[in-house]
Amino acid sequence: MQVLVYGAGAVGSLLAAALAESRPASPVERPAVTVLGRRAHVASIRTWGLLLEWSHGRTVSKTVDSVTSLDDLAAPPDVVLLTVKAYQLPEALARLADRFARSDVPVVVFQNGVGSEDTAAGVFGADRTIAGVVTISVEVERPGVVRRYTNGGGIALAPLGPRAPAARIAALFRTSALPVRLYPSAPAMKWSKLLLNVLTNASSAILDLPPAAVVDDPRLFAMERAAFREAVSVMRAQGLRPVALPGYPVPMLVLVMTAPPAIGRAVLRRALARGRGDKMPSMWRDLESGRRENEVTVLNAAVAREAKRLGVAAPVNHALAETLVALAEGRADREFYRHRPQALLEACRAAGARL
Repeated sequence: MQVLVYGAGAVGSLLAAALAESRPASPVERPAVTVLGRRAHVASIRTWGLLLEWSHGRTVSKTVDSVTSLDDLAAPPDVVLLTVKAYQLPEALARLADRFARSDVPVVVFQNGVGSEDTAAGVFGADRTIAGVVTISVEVERPGVVRRYTNGGGIALAPLGPRAPAARIAALFRTSALPVRLYPSAPAMKWSKLLLNVLTNASSAILDLPPAAVVDDPRLFAMERAAFREAVSVMRAQGLRPVALPGYPVPMLVLVMTAPPAIGRAVLRRALARGRGDKMPSMWRDLESGRRENEVTVLNAAVAREAKRLGVAAPVNHALAETLVALAEGRADREFYRHRPQALLEACRAAGARL
């Protein structure tokens, strides 16, 4: 099987390395993996192979092909893993549609937040679109080298249409070292991952503080708890129930976040220590690099938009999204919020939050 990983950042490189090192029943069944990425990353992979580092050691995948353009593909893909950031999706879909819109190649959409899978289905059709979630913390250390920060986690997949070949893609990943789970409802799966992503990401970026520091501040944890519970309320208003994801018992987290704050802080602090801890989120990296786009538009902003549509209150998510977008677009002063929790809390109160 020819696998194209379109967008060889951290997640795309992790998936490519896992598939390239897979152990199917027969060696001839091992997928041929090609990543499409930036020039420096591609050059390093071509020279040294794709390196994946983690606490248990490292793997070097030398069979991964790498290109910077669809025109350079050695063979047409049998499946596309779409792993660009959500704000890069329109450009990626336009390029893929130009080449594959009339074929039957399935597309697996691995963006954070909600909505990307529906956008992709509008281009390729629901029966060719599969929603994907990765619950592993990973980061590009340097071109050609990816570091995995969590030992647990895995891959979650759900079909958009009744004939989307999600089971076939799950079988492909089951030959790799990554755990994979198949779900019947893409919305429930994606919103459950959103619950994990909204915790500390936007506030960490806005305040220039690591996630652990956000949780350690009782005032900021109260804000995080309120944002999380708003997202749960929006899920329930849609008729969705949280589902457990590989490595993450999301329904239990929902219960914990409705318990007294001291319990929630203790549990979240332990979870962060096992996961990203002091590692800054990608929202922060995008903001610090001067990028005007940010994934907050498909996370906290998506909660606020859906809450407005359903008549549910979500002032904290609204304030977090508005503040981060204003910072990214240069409409707000970065130093006004840097290391100043009170400034962000006041923005939430101004939006109607009771904190």
